[in-house]
Amino acid sequence: MIMAKKTAKIKNKSTTKKNTFDKSNFFVKNKDLVKRVLITLFILVLIRLGTYITVPGVQLNEGFQSLVEQDQFFGLISMLGGGTLGSFSILALGVSPYITASIIVQLLSTEVVPPLARWAKGGERGKKKLDRLTKYLTIPFAVMQGIAIIFTMINEGVISAKWDSTEFGVGAPIFYYLLIPTILIAGTMLMLWVADQMTIKGIGNGVSLIIFAGIVSQLPNNLDTTFKFWVSGQEDMNFLFDGILRFAVYFIMFILVILFVVLLNESERKVPIQQTGSGLANASDTTGPYLPLKINSAGVIPVIFATALISAPVTIAQIIEVDNPLNGFVQFSNNYLSFSTWWGISIYAILTIIFTFMYSQVQMNPEKIADNFQKSGTFIPGVNPGKKTEKYLKGVINRLSILGSIFLAGIAVLPYVISKLTSLPSALAIGGTGLIIMVSVALETVRQVQGRITQQEFINQKRKSGSTDSYLW
Repeated sequence: MIMAKKTAKIKNKSTTKKNTFDKSNFFVKNKDLVKRVLITLFILVLIRLGTYITVPGVQLNEGFQSLVEQDQFFGLISMLGGGTLGSFSILALGVSPYITASIIVQLLSTEVVPPLARWAKGGERGKKKLDRLTKYLTIPFAVMQGIAIIFTMINEGVISAKWDSTEFGVGAPIFYYLLIPTILIAGTMLMLWVADQMTIKGIGNGVSLIIFAGIVSQLPNNLDTTFKFWVSGQEDMNFLFDGILRFAVYFIMFILVILFVVLLNESERKVPIQQTGSGLANASDTTGPYLPLKINSAGVIPVIFATALISAPVTIAQIIEVDNPLNGFVQFSNNYLSFSTWWGISIYAILTIIFTFMYSQVQMNPEKIADNFQKSGTFIPGVNPGKKTEKYLKGVINRLSILGSIFLAGIAVLPYVISKLTSLPSALAIGGTGLIIMVSVALETVRQVQGRITQQEFINQKRKSGSTDSYLW
């Protein structure tokens, strides 16, 4: 018995050493993953450096930063562009035109336009065609967004030419509406090319990581500004302590909201499924194979849709307001569509809920799932195949969408509600579209990295066993 225990201890020690050795050689065994991570970080650093290169010949005047931070349209462009609009850099548009084009193409490819629907079902070749079409559509969207930004900023007086453009034989309209948009379009296409390199040679999700990096880069500045907002200038000890306490509560709430968004993204309903001929199973059994249905299957797309839809009239109203502030459309937009009013916040929340229901049906098509189940001999225990399965899935998705849409709308309007209830600017408040995007991209990136690690371990095991199947990837 004593010898057996000693042998067991020796085996345990050797196993521990072996595991420690495996962990210490993680970077050696996963050279490809480390290389991809380094390439991704290098590209992100280059993009952040590019945000400091202002468009040539443009002078940023007083009020530029406040306009970018407070305007609904500019806030959306800046967020989707990776935070590059704040310095009006050559990458100011970022990937926001591509995001707009990709959403439209994705919606049109759901049986709305038959050729696009065939491409969507055409495998890898069809996906390449859709991606090429999306990049072609990016150009006109970049032109429209670039001209809209320049026109609004000129009317607001926040940008001007550093020199008299006529001295160089170029009139002001050509300079503002031709040369600057050309530079911005070139910056967008450069960002797309860089994003493709991150997807191919990096860890993947190039466009999403660019947006993620832009949002994360603003966090330290936002926390510092929030701290100064409550603490700076307070000489009285009571007010100073009160400011520090408020910031501490703000920071704790910020962490809790992040955890809540993570819970929202990861929560799912497990619908048990079964193959024909595998025997009967209990309908409530979730230990076997199942169909995962997320509470928020629509992701952040409904929020982007709602923000773009409600921001467009407000932006047009700002342009009209310069010449005719008493215009009825201007007054309606300012009173009912602005995020600074309760009407605007309520309409924003309602639009988010509606778009969540619509996009959830697009992402998780019950008819398509039921048809695939019937073709593969898969069924849900207790539910007849075909129309009954479709009806059952539609009901489950709708019930999940009720919960998911309310949570999503709540997180989206949270910064504007906080701004209305307190004196804190909405740009510094907790929640919002940026936080949802940041958490979603972070979780997806972690899953991709874990998948690559698992794949590499599988390949290494195949090589050790002498199998040639690892070369069939």
